[in-house]
Amino acid sequence: MKAGSRSTLASRPPDAARAFRHTRFRFHLRPLTALIASGFLLQACSNLPALTTEDGDSSVSGSQRGYTGNSARNNRNNRQQLVVNAGTVDIANDSLPSHADTVWYRVSNGLQFAQDYHNEQIAEEIEWFRSNPRYVAEVTERATPFIYDIVQEVERRHLPLELALLPVIESAFNPMARSSQDAAGLWQFMAPTATSMGLKRDWWYDGRHDPVASTSAALDYLEALYSQFDEDWLLALAAYNAGQGNVQRAIRRNQQRGQPTDFWSLPLPRETLRHVPRLLGLAHVMADPDQFELTVSPVPDQPYLASYDVGEQIDLSLVATLAELESELVYQLNPGYLQWATHPEGPHTISLPVDSLPVFENNLSALGDSRITWDRYVIQPGDTLSGIASRFGSQVGVLQQTNNLVGSRIVAGDSLLIPRAYRAGETLSPPSVVLAATNTQPVPAGQYTVRSGDSLWRIANRYRMSVEELASWNDIEINSVLRPGQRLRLEPDTIAAADVSNISGGPTPLQYEVRSGDSLARIAREHGVSIDEITRWNRIGRSSVIHPGQELVLYLE
Repeated sequence: MKAGSRSTLASRPPDAARAFRHTRFRFHLRPLTALIASGFLLQACSNLPALTTEDGDSSVSGSQRGYTGNSARNNRNNRQQLVVNAGTVDIANDSLPSHADTVWYRVSNGLQFAQDYHNEQIAEEIEWFRSNPRYVAEVTERATPFIYDIVQEVERRHLPLELALLPVIESAFNPMARSSQDAAGLWQFMAPTATSMGLKRDWWYDGRHDPVASTSAALDYLEALYSQFDEDWLLALAAYNAGQGNVQRAIRRNQQRGQPTDFWSLPLPRETLRHVPRLLGLAHVMADPDQFELTVSPVPDQPYLASYDVGEQIDLSLVATLAELESELVYQLNPGYLQWATHPEGPHTISLPVDSLPVFENNLSALGDSRITWDRYVIQPGDTLSGIASRFGSQVGVLQQTNNLVGSRIVAGDSLLIPRAYRAGETLSPPSVVLAATNTQPVPAGQYTVRSGDSLWRIANRYRMSVEELASWNDIEINSVLRPGQRLRLEPDTIAAADVSNISGGPTPLQYEVRSGDSLARIAREHGVSIDEITRWNRIGRSSVIHPGQELVLYLE
């Protein structure tokens, strides 16, 4: 996890939406506690952490908690009355809750069922949140771009706003979160469930990471579960976590034994028995953060994002240019797009900060039809570069430039980026995260894993080095036969040693093997680092091509 500090929330300007644009916002987790870093943030759907306070005390008695069931509700109702009458009644500032003008106050007033439950399990979760104020502050800040729209959709459906807090438990409001069980996104959808709920998933796009699409699907799913389990929200939430089949079997088992079938009586997985009380505990806390001496991020109760349907595939870097934003922010606000552009077949909807939309629309209309988009073409046996260029109305030189090719040799199974709507004389602006038209240091750091069909010549040609250098660095003969899975060094030992020495004393390096469909932006988002850091650690250009099997060094704290 990336280490770092942030200024106190009290010092943030009231317009959080505008302030957010000027921060290097990343969907990574800050060093809260060893407990949080090890499991709570991204493993809510697989392994819940043990309860621990920030001072390490995991033993909490009822008398130490100082929490009574209805106190948060009563304080909230009293303060709500004061806020309602604030325009006509002169009241002291300290009578208002600290979050009165934020979206979180709207959440606290829309809670419907959590306050009906009070027991030791919930009290333990309440104490955990109270003992970890830094976590509460940071996760509510991380929710800034998305929480308003989620609250809007929950309210539009007339659902309890406890559901708007579920991404805190599922993913710590990280849209790129992925659990050890491969659940993904804010709402931690497993792939089969995502497919059944209509979320699109392919090389270009994963709806599980799309905050808008996944929120709609998650609420559809929760509504269906609520109906299926006799309008019992605790059973619906348990089924969301453990699977409806597991909950149904637990109910049948208790029925056969003549035992109660409410959530608290069912023999459910331990993870689920922690998951539901954790949400209830969070809802108790969010009902009145002041009572628990907690500070939530002052997210305004107004839209942060605006959606715009471009109507066709568009390069996300071009979107950033047209909106006058940094590319990294555009990627972060549109995490459903896994590559450098929107999906060729849709969706083409872009999310941008509200105050950036007018300039984007103006610049987009001025652009006319000159935008360049890109196809990904898998080379077939018998293909030639000239034939592919002719088929797509392009030129050999264009394909060589956009794919960083030296010569015309191509290999079946590899992929080419094909610029669409190319016109002779048009200046190309290749996607910044995957192309290497301007790369002057194409040799990556780390090791390369040999694939079937590889040869020394092919690898050397790909990375613009000589066969002699490659053979020398790996102490092999020039005519050596390579084996799939064999590791080759793509730089001399002295360079690698120098790189390590420059970062000595820092975090332990992680060797990441590039997968099909990866881009520098995607790898950066998934690991909570920046593109600039990856390029610096690996001595490559920001626009470098990366290939499946290539290894990159990542330094994670």
